[in-house]
Amino acid sequence: MRSLHALIYSNVFVALVLTSLTTSSYFLIPNIAFNWVVPASVFLGSFTLYNFHRLYKIDFIPKLQRGERHIWMQNHGGAIKIGMGLAVFFAMLLLPNYNADNIVWLVPAAIISVGYTIPFIPTENKWWRLRDIPLAKPFIIALVVTYLTLAFPVFVESQIQDILKPDFLTLFLERAVFILAVTIPFEMRDVFTDKDAGLETLATYLGFENAKKASFLISTLWFCLWAWRYSISMNFRALGLGLICFVILLLAAKSLRANRSEIYFVLLFEGLIILYAALVMATGLL
Repeated sequence: MRSLHALIYSNVFVALVLTSLTTSSYFLIPNIAFNWVVPASVFLGSFTLYNFHRLYKIDFIPKLQRGERHIWMQNHGGAIKIGMGLAVFFAMLLLPNYNADNIVWLVPAAIISVGYTIPFIPTENKWWRLRDIPLAKPFIIALVVTYLTLAFPVFVESQIQDILKPDFLTLFLERAVFILAVTIPFEMRDVFTDKDAGLETLATYLGFENAKKASFLISTLWFCLWAWRYSISMNFRALGLGLICFVILLLAAKSLRANRSEIYFVLLFEGLIILYAALVMATGLL
């Protein structure tokens, strides 16, 4: 159990999840060659950014708002900072593999990722982070994750204009909706601490049960997008694989209770992203 906690609370697991999602994009998009540097960069970058989000002003979080992940991070912060330093070092070694345009088009995602944690939006009473914008948090996460794991591999191997093509935008929407469906449960996990912190999220606004219904609805929208795409191509095996993922997604959301552990939420819903990535790769081989 201690090793499992270290894997999850150190954000190594989420970095692996995003790496698998990035890798799956090469099976989804025709005519782009696999480039190991891109998934490796996503792993190193996501490990660094997620831990930066976790560590930033962690000592200022009131004790009643601290979850298991915050307590673990406080106890192991020194080791994580060393890991972050190594990740940045190796990311710099990979940097020469990208041209200037690749780096420029990563800047918007980097700005949003940093602004998610550091306040930079002036309001009447205080400075807001992006996550402080009412109801916006899951949409921001879905947008950035999809951009990094789907658009990034495309414009590195071709050109930025390719991500504006209608076929690609359809794939972008489909993936963003899936990420949104698995992100809402994390707002449900944090519903009480977010409410105590004064954050207005989908879960605090709708309530736990209505947020669960929203997750059902968005999951259904994702499957409709998946089914529409593979029905057009008459790929019924891929359609069946998507149906399996959809059923598991609904059962996972149905199983949610307010007293579920943080480990449960992470293993179930980040695990579902790995399942989705595996299905994308499988359909690419059909």
